[in-house]
Parts: sequence; C-alpha cells; structure tokens
Amino acid sequence: MIFKIINKVKTTPVAPLNRPEKVLYDIIGDVHGHARELQLLLKQMDYRKINDVWFHPERKAVFVGDFTCRGPQTRETINIIRLMVENDSGLAILGNHEMNVIGHFTKNGDNQSFKPATGSNKRLMDNIRAEYIYEREQLKADLKWLRRLPFAIDLGPIRIVHAYWNPSHLERIEQRRTKRKLTKKLLLEIFSPDTELGKAVRQTTRGIEINLPHDLIIKDQKNIRRTSFRVKWWEPPYGKTFRQMGFGNKFILPEYTVPPEIIIPFDVYPPDAPPVFVGHYCVPPSHMMPADNVCCVDNCLANGGQLAAYRWNGEPHLKMTNFVFQRKRTLE
Repeated sequence: MIFKIINKVKTTPVAPLNRPEKVLYDIIGDVHGHARELQLLLKQMDYRKINDVWFHPERKAVFVGDFTCRGPQTRETINIIRLMVENDSGLAILGNHEMNVIGHFTKNGDNQSFKPATGSNKRLMDNIRAEYIYEREQLKADLKWLRRLPFAIDLGPIRIVHAYWNPSHLERIEQRRTKRKLTKKLLLEIFSPDTELGKAVRQTTRGIEINLPHDLIIKDQKNIRRTSFRVKWWEPPYGKTFRQMGFGNKFILPEYTVPPEIIIPFDVYPPDAPPVFVGHYCVPPSHMMPADNVCCVDNCLANGGQLAAYRWNGEPHLKMTNFVFQRKRTLE
C-alpha cells in the first residue's frame, strides 16, 4: 500500500525515545484550535513535554485532521502537532478545515487565494490571520507544512482518514502529489469544480453527502435550511430511511425511505476491511462506534463536547472502553 510510509521527516529527535519495536497508537479527534485541551489530553494519556515536544515512551499520537479553525489557538495547535510529527512522536492527516486554511491563505500566480473563504468560514480565517499578525513568515511555513501532510494513513491493522476511506480516491490523490506535496498546480485542480481530483479530495475530507429533495425542507437548530445530509458509507444505501442512512448530521432527518434516484453511487466500506478511524462527524459517545470496523473519534469539542482519543493497543476488534475523554483540569 502506498500510504504505509509517510511523514518521515529527517529531523533529530529532541529527546531519546527508546521505543519498543511495536509502537501503539492514540488516535485523537478533531482538536479545532483548542491547544489547551489538546495538551491536557496528552498529559492525561501520560505524554510528557520535553524541550517543547510531547512524547510518550511507547506510543504515538495520530491526529485525524480538523485540528485548525473554530478554537482560539490554531497557531499553537499547529505548532504542537507539527513538532510531534517532525520528531516522530506523532502522525497527522488533512481534514476539510485544513483544506479551507490552505485554500484561503495560499496565493496563486495572481496573488489571489485559491479558494477565498466566505460567510462564517471567512470569520474563522480572519481569526487565524490575527493569531499570526506578527508572524507572517511562520504562517507561510505552517502552510507549506500542511501541504505536505497526507490525506490518509494505512498502518496495516488499522486505517486513519478524516471522513471517507475509498482506495480509488486515495490512490488518485497520492499518484498526483508531486514529492508528496500539494503543489499550487494541484491546488488549482482540487479547488476547481467538477474535477475528479477535486471530488476525491472533497469526499475524503467531507464524506459522502447526498442532496435532499427540493420539496423536503429541513432546518437545523439555528433555523438554517439544510440542503444535503451526510450518510453511512459503510452500509449499502438503498432501501433505508433518511434517518437510517444519515450519520453525524446536526438536524433531524425524516423516517421515510430515501428515493433511490437521489442516491449518488459510492463505494461501501467492506465489513471485513481493517478498522478505520475518522473524525469530522461530531457525534456523542453512543455513536462513536457505528460499525464493528468504523470508529469516529470526533466528540464535538468545538460544539460543547470533549476532546477524545482512542487508545489502540493492537486489538483486532475495537472496544468502547479504549476511549479517553479529556478531563477538565489545569496544566501544571
């Protein structure tokens, strides 16, 4: 598999790790710029900070994307995760919010953003810009680092992706990345409408979304009309109600069968495939293991929930008891 060896940045660790031959993993959910909560969770899981880098003698942290935006400390969160990745104590992948950051802040040949943020996303980008107000070169360096992160990780017994695991999408993306980097030429294609590469990146980072029928009016808690809904891509879609098919939507779907003509074709994740970890969907603990081989580690930190992690100890079958939720306490 082409995703097995990634993030091998040649830097000298700031402290000796003395790791065992078999490294175990802590898959951490969407941080969304909450650096303090991230540090509290790392400390809670017995990571220790040495020369500004968080280490664990036997484990690695894996970040499922969406560690930027919404919270007040995107710059500091990127710094924590980047140092861990560069010093071999962590791995990280891109989520849709990282793609928003890349699209908004990366300039094309005309010095224009590849995808300028609008609406509420524009406010998020303005907040991030303010965090870097006196560190513009650091922002450029962090953007270049983000553009070198992968979209998925295959560790053999487990897989990590932000929203949807599709081997064809991941193969297409990896084949196009020049020297494992999102070049500006690729960004132009990714952010252009109706390209196969753009579709692959969009579904990988946002999941499968199906447009609602025009005559079905659904509004969320903020009274905003919703025109599409996220679906369970690990189950065949036909013959299910909207509510049965939906996953991670912040609004109530009706209990009648989805018309087959609105269902877009997608590859269903096989039940005998290795367990895959995702973020993105913002679900309560009762929904964090929706299938035997699908685990969502996003417990809605940005919406009043908690930062969560799954501590994988090599087990072939995932267990709810392996979840850790960040406790509210003070960093020493």
